[in-house]
Amino acid sequence: MLFYTITAFIEFLMNPEILGSNVIAFKVYYILASPLVGLLGAGVLYLLASKRKADIFLTIIGILCLGLLVTGIITPLDDDVIVEAFKMPLGKAFHTAVDAYPMTVRLWAIIINIIGGFTLILGALWSFIKDRRRIYNLSLFLGGVMPMIGGSALAFFGEPSLFFIFELGGVVSLFLGFHYSNEFIKTRESTIAEILEKRGKE
Repeated sequence: MLFYTITAFIEFLMNPEILGSNVIAFKVYYILASPLVGLLGAGVLYLLASKRKADIFLTIIGILCLGLLVTGIITPLDDDVIVEAFKMPLGKAFHTAVDAYPMTVRLWAIIINIIGGFTLILGALWSFIKDRRRIYNLSLFLGGVMPMIGGSALAFFGEPSLFFIFELGGVVSLFLGFHYSNEFIKTRESTIAEILEKRGKE
């Protein structure tokens, strides 16, 4: 949620009326935005699998994020691509500006998003099918899918505002999903504690 907040604020700052095309701002944006899906996938795995398996997954994502961080910082951006990109509508500008980085940097983000995206979306859907009481998983599922829909809408319909609308919807949906998952777990643990206490008295 913190990374989402920072990247959304950078999206606002890079409006033409404020900062416009800014290489440093875009670097920070890319390095923080790219690991989001991977970290959210790890969060879902902590809800579904054992802590050991989730820890291993998070370690893998962490190593990939470190690779992205190092290469993203040390690799110079193509300033011309950034400048040209931000002459376009803002949603399209961010998508186009990614090309300012060479594939040696983007590959880290691609791998993180593929692994994290599948874990987030399929994990949440599988968990709901397995236990229909876990309705919060539908919110997590939607939160993972909505930014993808926004990106597709931008690509197919060329409507930049749709990207930000779906991005906002995804963030809200993910937040609600994780919030209600926490409430579900607290309620379940409280019920188990009450049952054990009752049995102890008997």
